[in-house]
Amino acid sequence: MAVTQLTDLIVPPVFTQWVIDHLNDSNNLLNSGIITNNTQVADLTQAGTKVTVPFIKATAYKAQNWTDHTDIQTEKLSANSYLGQKFYQTIALSQTDLSTIISGAPTQEAIAQAMVESWNNSDEEALIKLLTGVFGVDDIKNAKLMDMTTVSPTSSEFSYAGFLAARTLMGDQSRKLTGIAVNEATNAMMDMENMKDSNPPVSADIAPLGTFHGMVVTVDHKIPLDVSDPKKPKAKAYLFAQGAVSYKRQIIQTKTDDKVLTNGGESSVVQNSIGMMNVQGTGIKPGFTPADPNFPTIDELTQSDAWEVPEGKDINNINVVAYTHTVDPMFAQGYIAAAKKKQDSNADPKDGQDPKGQDPKTGK
Repeated sequence: MAVTQLTDLIVPPVFTQWVIDHLNDSNNLLNSGIITNNTQVADLTQAGTKVTVPFIKATAYKAQNWTDHTDIQTEKLSANSYLGQKFYQTIALSQTDLSTIISGAPTQEAIAQAMVESWNNSDEEALIKLLTGVFGVDDIKNAKLMDMTTVSPTSSEFSYAGFLAARTLMGDQSRKLTGIAVNEATNAMMDMENMKDSNPPVSADIAPLGTFHGMVVTVDHKIPLDVSDPKKPKAKAYLFAQGAVSYKRQIIQTKTDDKVLTNGGESSVVQNSIGMMNVQGTGIKPGFTPADPNFPTIDELTQSDAWEVPEGKDINNINVVAYTHTVDPMFAQGYIAAAKKKQDSNADPKDGQDPKGQDPKTGK
């Protein structure tokens, strides 16, 4: 008697529904309250690659003696302006018609999600690089950066003393500080030393990671950790007031491009945007010229010679302070391992090549 058994059949592969992965980037610093929308600039599509923002200088006028036998002397207001640099960015994603039909993948939904997450990721990258550049300006570095690795090299780990020293850089305006942003290694130091407030002034919904001297703690993996010296990993903490950084991104257009003859049919989605970002109280130097004069890159925001404190702006009104410190190496093991892996990878030559990646015979 013949019986059809499993071995006589073809077992088809089983596919579940497609899953769209999300970017693993939290962008917590971007969402911490350090950013405020720039309402002074209405439309970034207006002509020009820079934006001039005028302001009336804050001036203290000396009170005069008021009598009935002397004239009252009038004073005048004075004004200046600062420059904002526009940067132009685009994101484009494409798919072939057949790739969607054959795979059954929800490509359109995935592209829409990727667009939103990628712009948020780009904003976070711009913010980190902006802070790097601004704190490289000598005047700002001297007034708003507390580097405990140089001030007190033997006791440079994150501590109450280092934090208090950094907070003094706000002068009598320290009450403005509402948040502290750190990476996970510094946060671990804070937890280990039991530094956070035992009775937070705000709810856990607002400060899920607690508060430190009344400031909401934000943890963001993208805040750099320098492990060039694995025995003394170096990090920054940013103490900031609400809205310390002014920002505007304008999505100019979203376009679709259908090519019916290319690759059997291909569709693309393109989003173009213009952005502008600055730490409040700073601006782009008038003489700053990007490598491509009309099209600066985000990387160029890290250049300290791009930024200045405009004449008429008080450096004390910059509402963000950087605190450079070290962390215990046990909290930086992931970073140290990643750096070593990268170093080993760079040092491991391919077959027939020297460590620089050159063929010893051709030199290429």
